[in-house]
Order: sequence, then C-alpha cells, then structure tokens
Amino acid sequence: MNTLNKLTILSSKHRNNTLFDQMKLLKSIGVWLEGKCSWLNDQSDWDLSPKVRSSFSPVEILVAYHKRWGLELTILQEKSFKEEDNVITVIIKNQTELKKELKLVYHRQLLNQDSSENVIFVSPSEKAIFQHSGSLLTLVSSKFTREKNSECAVGRKDSIWSEAEGALAFTPLCGEGRECMIVTKIELEPWQETFGRIWEITGCSEEEVYHRHFRHQSIDQHSQGIKRTL
Repeated sequence: MNTLNKLTILSSKHRNNTLFDQMKLLKSIGVWLEGKCSWLNDQSDWDLSPKVRSSFSPVEILVAYHKRWGLELTILQEKSFKEEDNVITVIIKNQTELKKELKLVYHRQLLNQDSSENVIFVSPSEKAIFQHSGSLLTLVSSKFTREKNSECAVGRKDSIWSEAEGALAFTPLCGEGRECMIVTKIELEPWQETFGRIWEITGCSEEEVYHRHFRHQSIDQHSQGIKRTL
C-alpha cells in the first residue's frame, strides 16, 4: 500500500473518530436556564458549527448557538498524545442585553462499567470525581473563571439530577451505575463571556494524577490552553 492510500485511510478513520467524539460530546454538555436543561444534541434549540483545525490535529472545535437564549458556546476538545488527559475548554458568551444566571451541566459515562473492581466517589475537598478501576485511577473535575459554585455527584443521572431545580443530589459514593455529573453555576452580564475547562485524567498512581490535576486547575493554564488552540 502506498503512502497516499495509507494517509487517506488514516484521515478517514480520523474523521469517523472525530464524528463519534463530537456525538458523545453533544450528549455530555448542556445548559440549564429558566427551569430547563438544553443539551447540545437538541437541534431544535442549538445551531451547531463543527470546526476541525486539520486532519491530524489533536484539537476539535465546535461552536453552538442557542437560538432562544442568545448564548454561544465555543468548545475545544483536546486529547494529549503524551498523557491520558482529555481536556474540554468551554467559552460561554452572553449575546443579549439581559443578565444570565445559568448552569453548565456535564454528564459523563465512566469506563469499565461492568467491572466489580470499580469504586467511584466524590472528593468535596478537591471538587473532583474519582474512579478506581483495578490499577488505574481516573479523575474528573472542572474550573470556570466566573463560577459561583460547582457541584459534583456520582450515580445514575435520573437518580442524582433534578432538571426542575437545576441541582444535583449529594451522592459522594456511587451506589448504582457508573455515571457522574458536574453542575457549575455561572452569572454573565449582557455581552459578557467566561471560560473554563473540564478535564479527565487517567494514571497509575495518585501522585501522578494529582500533579496533572493541580496543573489543570491553574487559570493561567486555562488562558494558555485557549491561546494555543484558537
């Protein structure tokens, strides 16, 4: 097989993987406002514009605009080739003359759901979700520049999430299912924007995972990541 054919196959696989990743991402992120959570895969609410930087770029960019609320979300998903880090940068813009008090909702289906060795719990001190699965440790967390508060919970979405209240039930230990959610309250003045990151880190030791977690918590790291990827 010649080099051109190999590149064509790789590019095709990349596009398929990109489409699959974006479909998962659309189901994972929502905005709660006015007593309703609007997930990005709801095409009746959102206009979507996927923007892939290049065929082999580790960064995928998606722009979503809520037609009724006047909110624009720019989402950058970056996967590290050197470390098992999956980082999602979210930029939220209020494109109206009204103040918005919203909540960004993130729902994640964790891996190895059928393993009896799974232990999933919330660490309130770290504001993070941990999953122990065999010899691997996975951490999920987030941070936004204008967040008022952030909640984490583990368990089945229909058991821990109240859409009417836009709130999570406090469940520090996963009793059923292998799902987790993070809900972040954000206030935006007219035409104001904010940004933040959601990260998922997998490693073999607590020291390694905590080191990368603390690095992602830095707002300076957030700014550098956005400048690097936009």
